Amino acid sequence: MPADPFIRWRDLVYSARSERYRPERDLAFWQGKAAGYDHSQPPLPNTAACLREDLRGLGSLLEVGAGTGRLLLPLADAVAQVTALDHSPDMLAQLQAKGPPAHVRAVCGSLEEAEGVVAPHDAVLAAWSLAYQPDLRAALLTLRRLSRRALYLLEDDGVGSPHVQLRRALAGTPKPGRASLLQDALDALAWTCDVRRVTERRRLTFTDIASLLAFARLPLSESESLAALGPFLTEEDGQWTYAWTFDITILRVDQGVRA
Repeated sequence: MPADPFIRWRDLVYSARSERYRPERDLAFWQGKAAGYDHSQPPLPNTAACLREDLRGLGSLLEVGAGTGRLLLPLADAVAQVTALDHSPDMLAQLQAKGPPAHVRAVCGSLEEAEGVVAPHDAVLAAWSLAYQPDLRAALLTLRRLSRRALYLLEDDGVGSPHVQLRRALAGTPKPGRASLLQDALDALAWTCDVRRVTERRRLTFTDIASLLAFARLPLSESESLAALGPFLTEEDGQWTYAWTFDITILRVDQGVRA
């Protein structure tokens, strides 16, 4: 494995079978996912609360890869001016359909063209939006140039849900480890960052075992699947609740001497 975190990140990006590092592939992906995206994702109340407290009183916030505004809109009341940047018009259409406050502006554009379509903001947020950026160094430098006071990077190490962890283990697929790799990249740039880890909880309810197993898609028998997921399952009145916790890493880079 290469020691250089930027090479490791690039190799991780190019290993994706979806090839979403190709802009046309990523746009097509979001075109198909936009309408149901919010429903498929867990709420992030603890993450939003942590960021909101940190952002309160700032003049402006830019989220790069804002999508449907799932994270941005809960932060909007803490900041005077908010810009949602995303290269998917379908995702931004979902944001606009929510009727955002008047001080929230949506801009369609990619990270690569961001400096030509938005001005620097007090704070810049990039939450899971670097996963398909092969040139991580260039992406980070762009984000920092756009941030006057603080840059927030949100990622996880691919731990996530128990069924996804188990599928990876059975397939011999390593977890991505993007949060740790991002931290290594910041260290390589000699950027001082504050690291926080926030725990969130997801809870799903299924009317029967068949629905639960169809969701988990484990390459195991029914009894083996239930045994593996048992610690995360409860049954009451014929319904099954599947609940687990997961950690999100927040990396805050304060502005100083630019690299």
